[in-house]
Amino acid sequence: MYDNYPAYDVPKSNIVQRFFAQRWSAILLEIVLTIVITVAAGQAFEFFDPFGGESADAAPAAASAPDANAMSVALEPVKQRGADYVNERRYIAAEAIYDFAVALEPDDPANHGWRGYVNLQTADYLEAQADFRRVLERRPLDYDAHNALCWAYGESRDFTSALEHCQQALIAATSLPQYAIALENRCWVHVEMGEYDAAAQECLAVLEIYGGCQHEVCALAHYNLGRVMLAQGKTERALRQFNLAFRIGSTYADMYLKIGEVYDTLGFDAAAAASFAQYEELAAARVGRK
Repeated sequence: MYDNYPAYDVPKSNIVQRFFAQRWSAILLEIVLTIVITVAAGQAFEFFDPFGGESADAAPAAASAPDANAMSVALEPVKQRGADYVNERRYIAAEAIYDFAVALEPDDPANHGWRGYVNLQTADYLEAQADFRRVLERRPLDYDAHNALCWAYGESRDFTSALEHCQQALIAATSLPQYAIALENRCWVHVEMGEYDAAAQECLAVLEIYGGCQHEVCALAHYNLGRVMLAQGKTERALRQFNLAFRIGSTYADMYLKIGEVYDTLGFDAAAAASFAQYEELAAARVGRK
């Protein structure tokens, strides 16, 4: 709804018109209205006192400004809308929601975690690092934050920091799936570093944990194994890994770009076109074109 506004070719003569010309203005208005309606409804409920808990003399206090708890309750439907936007890959809208939530509740690690995830998906890795570091200030052993920082630091080529957080994610993992995801993340970092033996061991371990799986973590493990094999000159074996990665599927746009480049180089035109098309669809969400 908010992704494609018509461009009205009229002069913007005042600040109100300029505000409504912004793509994010409707999102912000929706946030504010949701909070106002929620808080107002809660105050009205207290004022009418349907359960007879307080006398009418208490009405002025019920109508006073909401406290922090009331605001937190009021923000819940707003944050749920943000989660819906993330699931729909409408990252521009989701970021507006969580910017607002962080502004109102800057000490809530969940707000920073959600915004950090959006920043990861839109390839804003430095902002993602800042958000997840804020999460760790409150939750030093948070698995998701360490795992996300492993990725975010890897993308910004700070491999020392990336490996530190990869290791912390492996320590913080409380289930086999979490451990496998963190291990695959570290495999990817080792590929980026050119440490192919370590990368191969880790991605093979992921696939042993999930024998024959169709989960995204396996797609990424096959993809990174393919990159290792390609770097080692094992082109045919690399292609098998890339084919498996493509068939299982992932939301990691760069996977399709790099697989498409390999297919294109080797003359597999139809496969290359399909991979590039998938990349373009996922990359479009990064910049709000979807």
